[in-house]
Amino acid sequence: MSSKDGFVARFVSPFDESTVIIEDDGRVAYAYMLGKDEKICSDVWLYNRCPTPVEPEWHDPANLPFANPASFVSQGSRFSFPGSAHDFNVAWDEARGLLVAKVLLRDDHFASLEVGAKPGWSALAAKDGPLALVLR
Repeated sequence: MSSKDGFVARFVSPFDESTVIIEDDGRVAYAYMLGKDEKICSDVWLYNRCPTPVEPEWHDPANLPFANPASFVSQGSRFSFPGSAHDFNVAWDEARGLLVAKVLLRDDHFASLEVGAKPGWSALAAKDGPLALVLR
């Protein structure tokens, strides 16, 4: 699939059967951590490809997956959209006894997922919100 149509990438943990799914549907992109039971145990908004809405979309489930509204999106960075799933990788770690997945975009730390963290952390989050926390 081209980036216009979106893409899906899957990364498997070397520690257990957990996986990270990165899904870009051509409108918005999210990363999801799935546990051994294949249920989502962490998720995070990555970026909007669509025009960033002024008002939040999360009041209507028909808008899933939600685009992050302007007040929660960092406007200062010069972000270049990934061309394909090949621009992503995941670095895995077992920190503090928890499985942590660092989502790398072109080898730069772009997002983090941790078991039980809903939401996770994103480099494009301007402030903590329901879809992403600020990546520090």
